[in-house]
Amino acid sequence: MAGEFFGKVAAITGAGRGIGDAIAARLIEEGAKVFSFDLNDPDEARNGVTYLKVNVADPGSVEEAFGSIDREAGQIDVLVNNAGVQRVALAENMRPEDWHLVINTHLTGMHLCCAQAIRRMRARGRGGAIVSIASAAGIVGIPGRGPYSAAKAGIEGLTRVYATETAAANIRVNAVAPGSTRTKLIEQGLKDGSIRGDWQIERIPMGRLAEPWEIADPVVYLASDRASYITGQTLVVDGGWTVQGMVHIADWLVPSQAVPGG
Repeated sequence: MAGEFFGKVAAITGAGRGIGDAIAARLIEEGAKVFSFDLNDPDEARNGVTYLKVNVADPGSVEEAFGSIDREAGQIDVLVNNAGVQRVALAENMRPEDWHLVINTHLTGMHLCCAQAIRRMRARGRGGAIVSIASAAGIVGIPGRGPYSAAKAGIEGLTRVYATETAAANIRVNAVAPGSTRTKLIEQGLKDGSIRGDWQIERIPMGRLAEPWEIADPVVYLASDRASYITGQTLVVDGGWTVQGMVHIADWLVPSQAVPGG
């Protein structure tokens, strides 16, 4: 896809690190001008990215950020909704403020950014692409992740709704649902004990965590013209985790140990 995004402008929420940073890197490689919406400073600033301080859960902050894009670039072609936070607790112990923080960052943030981007894409009349980061956690149940799982499942629902609302304007709306990926959210869970690395890897048929670039590439594909007839879909990128029906498999069913003809 060398140079496929030359002349295009992309906004990525949460692009200061992890998956968002990997997406920004790939889009820059392909020629896009990239704007980052993040409350945190980037771990390492990238040439070609304009970093804006944005609270995606605040309508005024989001509107101001898109106003900056209007002034500096005059168009928006790609939106990637990636910003997210995590709070872990059982339902009876989840503080209301933590619930609202997670839901508002992931789900309300997606809605607010989509509304601003769609308005501009529709008015310009040249279509566009929106890709949101859902999660395998929106498909399977993981203890302690109530608001996170609810928000990620909601992202899939909004993806389908907004795809139907914008298809006639050639605006495509899709999502990518990563499995366990080597990001700071995962590192945080490993440190506080809310995630057990051995337990996770045991449940992933491919036997490892994803690297951020392995999530970025499917996002960039869905944002590209090569996905011109794909909308309203969620692509699960999880190494087979969510289709694993049996964690502990009998030795004779493991390909490396199976006896030919057995």
